Amino acid sequence: MVSQKGHKVYLFVLEKDKKENKKEIIYLKGSTPFFKALHLNNLLQKIGHIDLFLINAEYMRKYIKKKFLNNYYITIHNTWDLKNRKGLRKFFFLRRMHNKYKNQPILGISQSVINNITQNLKIPIKKSVVIYAPHDFQLINNLASKPIVYKDFIVAVGSLIQRKRYDILIKAFNLIKDHISSNLLIIGDGPQKEQLQKLIAKLHLTNRIKLLGFQENPYPYIKNAKLLALSSENEGLPRVVAESLILQTPVVVTNSSEGIFEVMIDELKHFVVEKNNVEQFAYKMLEALKSYPEIKTKYYEKFDINHCYKKFMALI
Repeated sequence: MVSQKGHKVYLFVLEKDKKENKKEIIYLKGSTPFFKALHLNNLLQKIGHIDLFLINAEYMRKYIKKKFLNNYYITIHNTWDLKNRKGLRKFFFLRRMHNKYKNQPILGISQSVINNITQNLKIPIKKSVVIYAPHDFQLINNLASKPIVYKDFIVAVGSLIQRKRYDILIKAFNLIKDHISSNLLIIGDGPQKEQLQKLIAKLHLTNRIKLLGFQENPYPYIKNAKLLALSSENEGLPRVVAESLILQTPVVVTNSSEGIFEVMIDELKHFVVEKNNVEQFAYKMLEALKSYPEIKTKYYEKFDINHCYKKFMALI
């Protein structure tokens, strides 16, 4: 995004991903954070002046020379819950989090991320900024124009893992299957595939629900779906919800985080469902298929790549 506007961008990565082979990625050498930081500091010395430094791995900050940190932010992508942490476990967790983020400049991918740090964990920070994950609207629409063979379907997109709670979605679909013509397509792969296949077979839904596996381009499925359903019990701010709205596809989603309400605003809040509630999820899907509010630009414009670019430039 920023590099496309003519700015020089360096992407330093701690661990090499065999699947990733991009020229702009610089993999840091060394067996420990200390030695990786030595390599990083040498590279920064050759680069010279840094206008903006974004740090994903916050523990690396202490190894980076201060002269390179004139303008930096620690980026946070997720939130933390204290409900399951009690006594000493809670005490040491909060102490560790304070050591990481206290009096630091924080860049959050949603306002809920910032609120989690300052209000839930009660960590004082130096300053904060929210920049949502940027989406290239033109690219998404171009990719979505590719043809697919499926018609009249509800779609779900995401890894087949426990926290996605596809069992809730499948059971909810089972409750409304006789009232709708749409089938259910689930895009994604993961360790729960066999378990979900057994559930589908048990409910006699093999002709109505298809597990399509990983799809490199899920956008045609999202665009052509009657509805996108997200039944997770824990999410940050899921990209697929924003992508669905960009493509004018209705969404029914669980209240898996505060971040959901930064996307599902105004009339769309009506289609945010209590998590782990099969009956309510089924009812809202049925309602959304019958009638859904107009999906207005204001719901997703904050994710536009150009809007995000301006916010990044304001940090320099």
